[in-house]
Amino acid sequence: MAKLIILEPNKTYATAANAVKAVEKVFPSGDDDGLRYTIQRTDDGRYFPVFIGMKAVEHGVHFRFHVVT
Repeated sequence: MAKLIILEPNKTYATAANAVKAVEKVFPSGDDDGLRYTIQRTDDGRYFPVFIGMKAVEHGVHFRFHVVT
């Protein structure tokens, strides 16, 4: 049976580019630390990052952004 996960962002950004900038401020894009993320859009058209995998948990991403494993 599939498990539904509904994410309620605590911080959103006006554009997808702003969400990417927020991520790159904390985790610079030049670092190849194995982190992977996607940008999600809310119903009202705002954006937030969601990181994927245990690597994100190991890097403490869950203290700032959503993480799914």
